[in-house]
Amino acid sequence: MHREEVLQHFLENEVEKRRIENLLALEHFFQTSKDELAEEFKQSFKKICFSIKEQQTQMSKAPLGHITFSMLRTELLEGNHTYIIEGTDEAWFFDLQPFLATYDASWAFRFLDQLITELNERSKTFTGVITQSDIERIKLKEAKHYHQYIISLARYALPASIICPEYQALEKELTVEIRVGEYMDVSEVVYIEDHTVKDSEEVKAWLNEKLDDEYPYEVFSDLNLSLGNYESMDLRYAFFQKSNVSYSRMRHCMLVGANLKACQLVESDLSFSLIYEADFSYSQLQGAIFRQAEGASGLPDLTHWEMPGYLPVRFVGANLEGADFQQANLQGACFVEATIKGVDFTGANLTGAMFSKEAREHLTLEPHQESSIIWK
Repeated sequence: MHREEVLQHFLENEVEKRRIENLLALEHFFQTSKDELAEEFKQSFKKICFSIKEQQTQMSKAPLGHITFSMLRTELLEGNHTYIIEGTDEAWFFDLQPFLATYDASWAFRFLDQLITELNERSKTFTGVITQSDIERIKLKEAKHYHQYIISLARYALPASIICPEYQALEKELTVEIRVGEYMDVSEVVYIEDHTVKDSEEVKAWLNEKLDDEYPYEVFSDLNLSLGNYESMDLRYAFFQKSNVSYSRMRHCMLVGANLKACQLVESDLSFSLIYEADFSYSQLQGAIFRQAEGASGLPDLTHWEMPGYLPVRFVGANLEGADFQQANLQGACFVEATIKGVDFTGANLTGAMFSKEAREHLTLEPHQESSIIWK
């Protein structure tokens, strides 16, 4: 066999198999440890914010516009799992005096190191055809999968992190973005805070145009968007905090990762929508309809890996009185401290869903549903 054929054989028969096993192990660790990891992230975030505030005070640093967590590929090759954190003003990459800190991502990338150790051992059976340079290229290519878990953790941890006094004390631009990506390369928004004044009717008219690929990650906070027809729209990771979206048609919507905290969604219809990772905490959802909505946490197939498993849908502290969740897939969803009087869970998948113990008396459940719930 030629070297190229040997390398291809190695990639297909060694790397692929071991990658799946390794990432499934990381998935299990992440899903079972995410609360502890989130608390560590929060404490690190508080220290970062405290240091930025000190710099703002001592050096008259401009208001904060961005916080960017960046993976460093050169560090990975040297066995380091350090992300660089940059606090910058509205100029972002062109800020000549960014605040710099680091974040230790070893909890995820130690799994990558384990994979590479295994591949190094297997490469020895190919009598020197697989070189160290080949292994390094594989490591850099595989790193993107482990990086996705840093993005997932940031999304999970930031709602609790941004309410800390250290972040609130910062001098900030009207719009602040927190992003996770690769150094001086593509990054993904994991949180946006936007206090610019927007006209509700103008935003609603823009939404009613139902343009392709225009609305994911957009900010629709503090607006009156009630009585809207948003059916079948792609609103992934959009930010709706504190907006009124009551009496709206939102059937068949793509709401993956949407932030709907402290919103009014009274009697809105979200039937058949994809609500994976969506956050409805502290929202008013009386009479809302979630029939056959899909929002299960974890991996769809526990034997296969394509991306990190979904985080739980959150209804923490929400008012769900009279809501309809018939046939909805809510595996792992969090209903702790939610008002659930009169909620219809007929046929819903509640495996691993979390409810407050006080909610028992208000729930009408099938025996298999009640036995699969986690009472907090």
